[in-house]
Amino acid sequence: MKRYYFGKGPRAVATFVCYTVNGSAQRARELLDHELEQSGLDRRDRDLATELTYGMLRRRGTLDRVIASFSRVPLKKIQPRVLETLRLGVYQLLFLDKIPASAAVNEAVKIVTRVSSKGAVGFVNGTLRSVARAIVERGGEPGDNPRTVLPVGEGTFCRFNRPVLPDPARSLAEHLAAACSLPSWLVRRWLWHHGEATCRALCECANAPPGVVLRVNHLRTTQDELVSELVNEGRWGRPIGPDHVALDNAGDLSQLRALHDGLCTVQGVAASVAARLLAPEPGERLLDLCAAPGSKSCQLAELAKGKATVVALDISAQRLGRVRENIERLGARTVWPVVGDGGSCDRLFAADFDAALVDVPCSNTGVLARRVESRWRLTEAKIIELAAIQLRLARAVASVVRPGGRLVYSTCSLEPEENEKLVNALCRERVDYRVVEQKTYLPSEPGDDGGYVALLRRAE
Repeated sequence: MKRYYFGKGPRAVATFVCYTVNGSAQRARELLDHELEQSGLDRRDRDLATELTYGMLRRRGTLDRVIASFSRVPLKKIQPRVLETLRLGVYQLLFLDKIPASAAVNEAVKIVTRVSSKGAVGFVNGTLRSVARAIVERGGEPGDNPRTVLPVGEGTFCRFNRPVLPDPARSLAEHLAAACSLPSWLVRRWLWHHGEATCRALCECANAPPGVVLRVNHLRTTQDELVSELVNEGRWGRPIGPDHVALDNAGDLSQLRALHDGLCTVQGVAASVAARLLAPEPGERLLDLCAAPGSKSCQLAELAKGKATVVALDISAQRLGRVRENIERLGARTVWPVVGDGGSCDRLFAADFDAALVDVPCSNTGVLARRVESRWRLTEAKIIELAAIQLRLARAVASVVRPGGRLVYSTCSLEPEENEKLVNALCRERVDYRVVEQKTYLPSEPGDDGGYVALLRRAE
């Protein structure tokens, strides 16, 4: 179904993107960017479409729980495009308090009128009005009955006149999963590995709108100069550590001159740890496995003051195009993109790299707030499949590091099977490697993602 069937406004764009992403393997960010470019919407409407898209995908589990509590039709029997329209309406009722309930209902009805039958129109109208009537209060006090209260923002709750959530006394995992819009199996894992307090914090971080953090390109500017440049562009940037700047009210990054001019790149603090841990030196020969889109490859070149050779290997020739764009933009002239399967890199290269970085494909459980559709595409079985791929990649890269060299393994995952258990398995196989340092980073605030990084050294 084409987007124009849904309409032309920001709500139509968001509904179409969510409908498409939920029924395919497409990435929300790429599809949304494409639709916004074609939409002709002004900045205000583009921002609303973005908020609705990411919010509806992120909160899908909670939205479906509320819809199921008020719908006379089981969720599985609701047409996907009608269900997506219901999610649009409920999301605005629960999470966007500046939009009147009447507007949320009426706009959803307009969309469903275009994409379904008269019966669906009445169904959507009736269901959304029932939800709106059941909301009795929005505010900062959670109240006494956890089954009637939804967390909808930092310290903000939406209270219903009837239970909509599972009883936490019977199953805390099911309650948190519904309230925080996460798969129940994942919440159970986090409760087991981290305990209740940390699990609750992880659930909260998974739904916090992620901030935009820029890494300074020291090949071209300094942190102070970047902040000044952002101010000149009408943006407000806050220095974070020596290498990063957090953008408040970032807006449309496609118009940010500092990015176009290669003064910085979008990369958070946690995502920057791996390259720093590798500590590249001028004159070294480095390998970056699974390199696209090239942020870490360019960071390695920058850390070596533009005097190290960095081979950026990726299996996708198309994605290596992004690497080339970043090389040109950031001035990282010593990065060399190469097409190849990382799992076979031991057949492509000799064991003469001084150091290698392998940032493997993973479950993304440390960056769920940023990769909004990931939580609904992940299963426990998928984690095991990913771990097998990750071990294959780690084995291959371990064979091309020279004796005495370094290897950094990193993920955006919080799961032990992808992190410390995998590194320990590699070291049992390759007794010439030892772990020098390893750490799991838990997401702690917007803009600060979670993940894992380990530094290994090969014996002389």
